[in-house]
Amino acid sequence: MFSRLPFHLSASVRGGYDDNVNTSSVDQQGSPFSSANLALTYDFGSPRTKISLGAGAGVTYYWDKIQTPGTNNYDTNENLSFSLTHKVNPRLTLSTIDYVTYQTEPDFSISQGVNHRSGNFFFTDDKISAAFLWTPRFSTSTSYNLTALNYDDIATGLFEDRFENTFGNEFRFLIWPTTSLIAEYRFELVNYTHEGDVIAPAVFINGVKVAPATRLERDSTTQYLLAGFDHIFNPRFNVTFRGGAQFRDFSQGSGESSPYFEGTLNYVLGKQTSVAWTSHYGLEASDNAQSQSRQTFRTGVTAKHDFTPRISGSLAAYYENDDYLGTTNSSGVVSPSFTQQSFDIAVSLRYAVTRSLGLEAGYNYTDVSSDMSLNDYSRNRYWGGVNFNF
Repeated sequence: MFSRLPFHLSASVRGGYDDNVNTSSVDQQGSPFSSANLALTYDFGSPRTKISLGAGAGVTYYWDKIQTPGTNNYDTNENLSFSLTHKVNPRLTLSTIDYVTYQTEPDFSISQGVNHRSGNFFFTDDKISAAFLWTPRFSTSTSYNLTALNYDDIATGLFEDRFENTFGNEFRFLIWPTTSLIAEYRFELVNYTHEGDVIAPAVFINGVKVAPATRLERDSTTQYLLAGFDHIFNPRFNVTFRGGAQFRDFSQGSGESSPYFEGTLNYVLGKQTSVAWTSHYGLEASDNAQSQSRQTFRTGVTAKHDFTPRISGSLAAYYENDDYLGTTNSSGVVSPSFTQQSFDIAVSLRYAVTRSLGLEAGYNYTDVSSDMSLNDYSRNRYWGGVNFNF
């Protein structure tokens, strides 16, 4: 009856103030807010199988009525994560990593969809893979990755809803016990759900009105040719890197290419500190109706540190630079290129009153600057509350 629970449960209640609830550059609206959140994690392990499950649900209520049409005075946030690794035999390992969320706030950590409030949206990122050890030094890993995005608001969903299917194969050669060299090929298909229904509206670039355009085909296929390495410096420090080129072809016949790289770094400094850093550069699916694709550089860092046995803190910072390429549609209308930059940082502190009860406080700052009129804004959120861990 008194054994430890096989799962971890966290509950929190918070209150705070948001100075730009509608994420707008004009007619900014501030409001006090209250939120309640639940989170559950479960980990199971055996010599052959490892399972990790996470689930969360929360609601945020804004006390001043939000003036943006089509939005409610409350937000919901539900998410589910699942990972499974199973060794079928000494040579074959199967794994899956899945993440599903339904939320309102833009999420810079997943970098999908528009970076301002546009109603509730559904997002999922699911990857399955099979790794096979052919010799003690040579192995392959074959994978399939599905990414899907869908907005409840059809006005946003017309330009954003899409499916991205990526097939990949890695060839891995172990040159040292801690280092593997990688050669990888990926094939990606991007399909916009409402591509056949879209008629692009007029937009303003640097204050200049651009005439409405006919439908711009954005469905595409992309091939990746990559090389890189995985290296373990020690049990607490590891790095991965992939670099090469990508070649994209659109359904209407045009195409483009770009350098590509991605990297991750994970470092654990004992029990007190952990740091994770990710970076990415390359062509991505466009979230703007006037551009077929965008050239994106993004980087992000998350860190946790225990200052004392009772006081702990966390940091999450993300930066993204998007260069939207100019295009000419079938009617000869030119959509100029433009640049957009996003920066988001969140810091929080927790003071453990008891083993289960803690006091929390945090601050979140977001800044979006864009050449496109009305797309930029800045935002500050301050909050405090209590947290229970079981």
